[in-house]
Amino acid sequence: MIFRKEIAAETADAYGTLAAYFQDVRSFFEVLSVRFSLPEYGVRLRPIAGNELFSNANSYLLSDDSSYPYYLWLPSWLGRFYIDADRIADGLRADDVSTAHARHIAFVWPWLGFNDAYVKDAEEPECWFGVADPRPQDPHETVRTTAQSLFNHFRLEHTLDGAHEGWLTGHFTPDPAVGCNLTGRWHLRRVPLSALTSYYEVEKNLIRPLGEKFSALAAAPASPADAEQPPLPELNGRQRHPDPVPATVRS
Repeated sequence: MIFRKEIAAETADAYGTLAAYFQDVRSFFEVLSVRFSLPEYGVRLRPIAGNELFSNANSYLLSDDSSYPYYLWLPSWLGRFYIDADRIADGLRADDVSTAHARHIAFVWPWLGFNDAYVKDAEEPECWFGVADPRPQDPHETVRTTAQSLFNHFRLEHTLDGAHEGWLTGHFTPDPAVGCNLTGRWHLRRVPLSALTSYYEVEKNLIRPLGEKFSALAAAPASPADAEQPPLPELNGRQRHPDPVPATVRS
């Protein structure tokens, strides 16, 4: 047997549906880019890695040498990471900012809702979003490197500590055996994609809570480890959000 008849008969329709899903993912992140660029909720967020999306499948191999016990040709997870735009010095790329200086990294990860080795299948596709306070062992590590580590080594069920004010909270555990060098904490919400089908819902269920959470964490006193760090020059003479806040975009 080469191709199964029932699969061949359904492939075209299935491909069309999945292609439409990825088009929606693109539109979704384009909306986020516009809204996150405005400081309406106290912070302007700029994406790491430019237009690139992080993915748990980005190659096609006949012999799968990954750590997954199954072939993964289509991404079930896509993701994007963001940092405070005011922590990026003039002329510097977001990717080149050190994680120690950025302090917090926001993330938004659409998930198909199934077929993950570390997460129980959801009832429907979801979007995971939140804010991390990652602390790599290398004080000079960039946010681009840390973002990839976050995406690769986030383990909800193994590192969950509890819930607080509607947010799941947990920690990072370094594990040299798998290449994870992070400590620190994370804050997460899970929302079904069915609750993100209009501009109003995206604003209410994702953009506003993420912006407010990021601002609250950024305004909190620095930990003793942060206080020991010498002042960094990247914010010298710069004030947060000098531009007037534009009018809110509503559907």
